Amino acid sequence: MKTITIDRTFGSGGREVALRISGMTGVPYFDNDIILRAAEDFGVDVGLLRNYDENYVGSLIYNLSMLSSTGDYEQSAIYRTYFAVSEAMRRLCREYAGGIFIGRCADVILSDVRPIVRTYIYSSSIEKRIERTLELEDVSRGKAEVFIQRKDKQRRNYYQFFTDNKWGAMTNYDVMLNTDSVDYDKCAKIIIELADV
Repeated sequence: MKTITIDRTFGSGGREVALRISGMTGVPYFDNDIILRAAEDFGVDVGLLRNYDENYVGSLIYNLSMLSSTGDYEQSAIYRTYFAVSEAMRRLCREYAGGIFIGRCADVILSDVRPIVRTYIYSSSIEKRIERTLELEDVSRGKAEVFIQRKDKQRRNYYQFFTDNKWGAMTNYDVMLNTDSVDYDKCAKIIIELADV
């Protein structure tokens, strides 16, 4: 089975594309269940994992203060969360011989898995992203754009902090798809064809 990773801007429909790929092919889809698996496998509190899941990691000073609060790199909440999620992702990938993995630096964590298709989903239409955000989140139209920017910043900082790669840079992905010009079904079909599923 193939492994597909999907990074996505908030409100672009990356999760929807992943669900469609899974529905069309039967390839298992992993998103929030990665958190549940990490909690189960490593005894880390689900609430803690959700707090740091693809979340803004903070400045260097913030991270140093998190480390100094425990005095141990491996015991810091940020790093324990990343480790648990990474290992859970690898275990799921081995257990299911592949799958579709959403965000969480999956393209880097699973970089040694072959075959793999690394995907970046975005939308060039802020209005469409706002509409999707209003469908999914409890946020007013007036605050939706700021909410989107904050979520993208959190994802970008998380990704760049743990990978030293630039989030959204074309050199990190095999395909980048704009859901403003390519609908979800077509995006799914393109990725399926690339993955040869």
